[in-house]
Amino acid sequence: MEKIDEKGKAAVWRGILTAAALIISSIIIAAGFGRIAKPDRVVNVRGLAEREVDADMAVWPLTFSVGGNNLLELQKDIVGRTKTVTVYLEKHGLTADDYTVQAPAITDTSVNPYMNDNKARYTYIAKQVVLVRSKNVKAVKSAQADSLDLMGSSIAVSQDYDGKVQYEFTGLNGIKPAMIAEATKNARAAAEQFAHDSGSKVGKIKSASQGLFTIDDAATGLEEKKTVRVVTTVEYLLKD
Repeated sequence: MEKIDEKGKAAVWRGILTAAALIISSIIIAAGFGRIAKPDRVVNVRGLAEREVDADMAVWPLTFSVGGNNLLELQKDIVGRTKTVTVYLEKHGLTADDYTVQAPAITDTSVNPYMNDNKARYTYIAKQVVLVRSKNVKAVKSAQADSLDLMGSSIAVSQDYDGKVQYEFTGLNGIKPAMIAEATKNARAAAEQFAHDSGSKVGKIKSASQGLFTIDDAATGLEEKKTVRVVTTVEYLLKD
């Protein structure tokens, strides 16, 4: 009987110790899960950076038409008027590196089903483009503004949409870092205001994403001035 009692006592103690170990383990695991499951307090904000810049590239497809009834005469006319145009451009401060003379597009009105033979004055009509692309924006703008002067040489420069000067800004890479820094700074200012209102403080950045840079005309009719914008989205941790 004594041996049985001793074995029974040992079994009881083993059971008690096992139960205690299970309880302690459960408490530790529960506490650990509590820490893991506790969500971070965050604030998601956006920061805008905006800058007005001058266009540093002008593209002008200087276009004019020439008509004729003899191809050889038409060729001479195209060459002569194109030479007049290039001299005109150089007088306005542009160089041969600033323009390209493209091959003329010639239409034979006698075989064009969309042309009325009775109304066609010329058998051949040539469309000539001198493509101006230059960083000398002021010179291009001046040449385009004075293009009516070419009428004295029987050259009517197209003033429609296809002949419009396009202004571009190519220096984006030079201002990107500063603008991203400015946008991030503005995002943090917004986060700090939110944190202040909620009785918290702004911690580290949890995540961030940079939006696309956009380049638009500063205003209608002011194409040589551009507005560059970028928006960054930043998620900050909050702390008490």
